[in-house]
Amino acid sequence: MYVDYGYYIIRPCRCPEFLKDFSEWILTVSGCICDAEPQPFSCMANDERQKEKYRKRLGMEKQEFIDFSEETLRLFGEDRLDTDSRFLFKQDAEDIYRRYFYNQRGVDPGYRLIGIALEEALLPSLEDRIIQKKEVTGTEERRFLGFDLLGWDISGFHTYLCNSLQEELMKRFELKPGRFGLLENSKEEVEAFADAIQNRGEPVEWMPFAVYDDTPAAAEGSEIHGKI
Repeated sequence: MYVDYGYYIIRPCRCPEFLKDFSEWILTVSGCICDAEPQPFSCMANDERQKEKYRKRLGMEKQEFIDFSEETLRLFGEDRLDTDSRFLFKQDAEDIYRRYFYNQRGVDPGYRLIGIALEEALLPSLEDRIIQKKEVTGTEERRFLGFDLLGWDISGFHTYLCNSLQEELMKRFELKPGRFGLLENSKEEVEAFADAIQNRGEPVEWMPFAVYDDTPAAAEGSEIHGKI
């Protein structure tokens, strides 16, 4: 049984050069490649120049950024937002998306609100994290984008792509990356991929996560690849 692990607001990035055109875009919760919002530590920084740099990157007016920062820190203080910008509750993620990122979705490919889920049996590996367990039901209408192989490391996830582990996998398996670099292989195949790269790359336990597009109002450009 797959259960929701959390929700992220992320803008896909162009495929980095080191991934050698693995896909046109990359969408991952790993901060090594993509930026997730909001970033609590950037909002609480003592360095005003750092805050201003963050505000400009988000393209927000000053009062809007003040409101955004206050809301971010409130959620963080209430343990509803984790260190890596993971929302525990979908409603919180939707509220922040609609208030601050909805109007920017026209920028190709736009900010996305994504959910990640994993097999319930793997939750003990993340038991030191804040978890709001919710079963992913088979009838829930969500856009399944594909799988990512992730491993938790101190304050955030790494993706297997961080260390170009896709190169090792491609020597043994057929990988099927979609538009956003997420794997369109079967559940059984990605489980085999995760087993194959254990103790490789970052010092983490690699786990297959299902990634869903939960962007409000049926974000343009999403493709339904099917359900697990």
